[in-house]
Amino acid sequence: MQIETLHALRRSLVRIAAALWPALGVCSQSGHTTHPTPDVNAPRAQLSIGYSLLYQEADGIPKLKWMLTFKDKPAEMGRVTNDLTRYYQQLAGTMRRLSKEFPAMRIDVSAMSEIEAAARKAIGADLAKDLAPLVGKTGVEFEREALLTFYNTLNEQRHLVGVMVGQETDPGLRKFLETTKARLETRYTNVGTLLDSRYFTH
Repeated sequence: MQIETLHALRRSLVRIAAALWPALGVCSQSGHTTHPTPDVNAPRAQLSIGYSLLYQEADGIPKLKWMLTFKDKPAEMGRVTNDLTRYYQQLAGTMRRLSKEFPAMRIDVSAMSEIEAAARKAIGADLAKDLAPLVGKTGVEFEREALLTFYNTLNEQRHLVGVMVGQETDPGLRKFLETTKARLETRYTNVGTLLDSRYFTH
């Protein structure tokens, strides 16, 4: 795949996929210092952006568990969202471990410009108001919006990782990306099936 494709996916992921987590202080960087990426057009630098973005989201998403816990929701939705938060917690831990084992994997570079980060935070703040416990949306409206947010996130991430697989030259990291893509695909299908069966009319 071309570098421009990864650029486009990254911009799309910033706009759509992570609308929830920047609000309420759950944005990804949680104590981790990010550093500028040298020679941004180099393939390895592009992969570093991809790894950092994936890690930031994986690290941030489990922090939303408290918000989902205090919302009334069907058991089936609870199972799906609990699985997602557990999976992302595991993914973040795996990426921290791999970044120590493989110097080629960097998860600490700036994944977006300051203006992209500010826009992402503003989107997240608006969405968090809709989904917040007590004062946000409830019932089917809440369930559909939360699931659609996860659905869009998984869709963008599975494509991001797919592009990265095509650029990764380290066999160990390529294996990690292939496994991650398969797991994202499974969860994307699960969320889509739930949305289709419960929240969209036919």
